[in-house]
Amino acid sequence: MQIKNAVLTLELSTRGGELRSIKTNDGAEWLWQGDLAWWGGRSPLLFPVVGKNPKDTVSIAGRPYPMPSHGIARINDFELAESTAASARYVLEATAETKKSYPFNFQLDITYSLDGNHIGIEATVQNRDTTPMPLQFGYHPGFSWPLPGSEGKPHAVTLANGAEPKLYRLDADKLLIRTPQPSPFDEGHLLPAGTQFENDAMIFVDGVGDHIAFFADGGGRIDMQTTNLPNFALWQKPGAPYLCLEPWHGTAPWNDQGDALETRNGSLVLPPGQSASFRMDLTINPAAA
Repeated sequence: MQIKNAVLTLELSTRGGELRSIKTNDGAEWLWQGDLAWWGGRSPLLFPVVGKNPKDTVSIAGRPYPMPSHGIARINDFELAESTAASARYVLEATAETKKSYPFNFQLDITYSLDGNHIGIEATVQNRDTTPMPLQFGYHPGFSWPLPGSEGKPHAVTLANGAEPKLYRLDADKLLIRTPQPSPFDEGHLLPAGTQFENDAMIFVDGVGDHIAFFADGGGRIDMQTTNLPNFALWQKPGAPYLCLEPWHGTAPWNDQGDALETRNGSLVLPPGQSASFRMDLTINPAAA
């Protein structure tokens, strides 16, 4: 379905509750369109895990469960619970099938809203079970690179806090290596290049802050504001025409950590009857005419 205003049009899908398109009123597409030659995703929701799992398994209360990379939300169908011209809320509830991987009665709501050139996206996870529920959550949007109207211009990623967060990489099993590498940011400024992704994603366990910008010098700009999403990654298939800016609450486990979801890096443990929310706000600024 579509929601839109005078500035932006969003395409949304019940499959994975996923954002599928961001278009400005000039028809320009800002979101990666899932070319399978590179990567078939567009903006998947990561729940109840972020990243790869040891031997495709997580353990919960000591019992093993099969878990696909990035979890089960992205491969299940949500229901459209409510919508207006400029907002929509999708819901995923536990089923017998989801409990094969994640043995809890949960509800995941994802709400999209528009206000001018601003996109609000908020996910809320409810523990509707009688036992504590460990979880992670993340966003994984891929943006067009170059940005619309910005072909041939140098692009940058900047952190509003001016930080130089430590860089972490994945091992051959896509588990986090504990030894950090020097930050690719210089006083919060990074010029992304395909060669930076030859060893997979650039992962930042902490220090990125809650305001990240992706922009072209003299061209388009995306500002990302996050709430309750302290971890972050940048990713592309080297040379692909997209860049993923991924705010997370949780990461793949350290490669010496094991498969317990309760103690996995960045996991929350939600008490019965409680909920947690994770928000990503995007502001889209086209290049000046």
